[in-house]
Amino acid sequence: MAKILAIDEKNEILQKIKLILEHDNYEVITASGIIECLDILNSHCSTIDALIIDVNLLSGYGIEVLRKIKNVMPYLSVIVLTEADELENAVFAIKEGAFGYIKKPFITEDVLISVRNAVNYKNLLLENTKMIRELFEQKEYLHGLHDSAVKILLNMLPKGLPHIQGFNFDVEYKSCDAVGGDMYDVSDIGDYICFYVFDVSSHGILAAVISTIIKSFLKNIEYNYKQGINKRRFPEIVLDLNLQLFSNTAQNVFASLFLGFIDKKTKVLYTVSAGHITQYIVKADRFVPLESTGPILGVFEDSTYCCCVNQLEPGDKIWLFTDGIVEASRNNEIFGVDNLLKLLNNNKDDSLPSVIDKIMKSVRDFSDNTFHDDITILGIEVME
Repeated sequence: MAKILAIDEKNEILQKIKLILEHDNYEVITASGIIECLDILNSHCSTIDALIIDVNLLSGYGIEVLRKIKNVMPYLSVIVLTEADELENAVFAIKEGAFGYIKKPFITEDVLISVRNAVNYKNLLLENTKMIRELFEQKEYLHGLHDSAVKILLNMLPKGLPHIQGFNFDVEYKSCDAVGGDMYDVSDIGDYICFYVFDVSSHGILAAVISTIIKSFLKNIEYNYKQGINKRRFPEIVLDLNLQLFSNTAQNVFASLFLGFIDKKTKVLYTVSAGHITQYIVKADRFVPLESTGPILGVFEDSTYCCCVNQLEPGDKIWLFTDGIVEASRNNEIFGVDNLLKLLNNNKDDSLPSVIDKIMKSVRDFSDNTFHDDITILGIEVME
């Protein structure tokens, strides 16, 4: 059972938080000030999973306390409570190490989602630390890191694509020798099909760790939707992920993401693209480009994202891919988007596996079977 420490000067706020979280099987400890908070942390430091604290208690010397808490307990997830007109203070607290914020007056859903994500993130950091510590103990240091990064990425790949009535799916994934950060998934989450492709900028063990963070965050989408919450928060999901990466990863690490949802009943497609290269819907008579709807993840704190909406029809195919496809090169020439679109157009009536096989063969032949980046291509077909 996860243990949550809640700090607020108003007892009614504490009791509401306590009621919400205990109903969801959390253990909750409450306190009304910084001094009491520190006393509790000193006696329970190894068992507290998340700290919820009013942002006003962090004004002045409280920020120094937050820094000290994060130095001593780097894995503790700190969530600040803030009024709508205090968001600047909340953002400042996040820069100083807080995990996120909840706006007052809060609702049950806001508290539960924030706490679940905070606890999951703490557990993820602990797992990553344990993994990295074990890797560093290997005799063959560099070789061990490389092999472990491969295993991490391969273990995160879906074991298979789902069977969903009215849709076909197929995918091809190839990791380059440098171990990049491509990842994909397709999930049936009830009313919607959720799918994504993302590409982390770095390689090796860092790419594996960042991919794990993103994958864990996106996995929460599936959980939350199955619980009946977060309906239609598509741009906000990507906004939250961007803030998490911006606050908790190095500035030179970023990722692109294409996230989509298909309403299984109406066949309406909702997509949010964070700096990902243009993806495509292939219809009988035309291509529909699915362009970026916001900047890459983890670079800009004030990023905003919007949702693109398209109506799908039977026979439509959605093609998602990473830049390893179009940037495959030979003699300073790249394969390019035009070649990919030509293949998609010439084979638009073929099955998904057939189209993917032809694309992969063309890319291999063009690049002399030499890949400098991961390659992912995912096809989704709408049936009758």
